[in-house]
Amino acid sequence: MMTENQYVAFLGILLLPSLVAEIAKRLNVSEVEATDRLYRSEFYEKLADERLKLWHYSPVMLGDMFVEAERTGVIPYPEEA
Repeated sequence: MMTENQYVAFLGILLLPSLVAEIAKRLNVSEVEATDRLYRSEFYEKLADERLKLWHYSPVMLGDMFVEAERTGVIPYPEEA
């Protein structure tokens, strides 16, 4: 398990830039708007919780999840194989 500082660094450096770009592309908004929407979302609260292990999904999968959550108000957790 990562420490909280390691997890925050991982999110900020490796995952969030790709996820923001994916959200911006899917919603046809600027990366600034995509960042704002992500940080204000319930989805981000879940993503920021290392115990939920959402970080192991690709930015594309997370983008799908975010857009669906924005559309329906429900975060769609993928079923594990």
